[in-house]
Amino acid sequence: MASIDLSAITLTGKDSNSTPGTLQTTRFDQSDRLKRALQRLGFFWLLAGITIFIPLAHFVLVPGFFIAGPVIAYMTYQTHWVRNHAAGVCPTCQQEIQLSLDARDQLPKWTYCPTCNAPLHLTEAGDTSTDTAAPNTP
Repeated sequence: MASIDLSAITLTGKDSNSTPGTLQTTRFDQSDRLKRALQRLGFFWLLAGITIFIPLAHFVLVPGFFIAGPVIAYMTYQTHWVRNHAAGVCPTCQQEIQLSLDARDQLPKWTYCPTCNAPLHLTEAGDTSTDTAAPNTP
């Protein structure tokens, strides 16, 4: 069964002010990974079956979906965890924020506050990362 883990992170602004936050990660066990992989395989093969009836395009779409099915299913099966989002208080504008993350994002990570557009450095709580160079601000 998939489990959701919350871990402590630190949100650091450009001026070195920092606030605590949380990072939500979903972890998949063996049966969940297999179920997700088979769902994706079935979906792509269903698309391959549906696109048989599209004239001319089916010469490309059917083989493409048929080959993409096992590839995507394998990649999904190899995914043990997915990052969902980070939440906390922006150290610059003091607003409660929630940052959407890509599934494979790693910490430390630079991003921007959705409220004030200030650069934020996300690190694990207690991490003294050497990656402190701020990105170019617009």
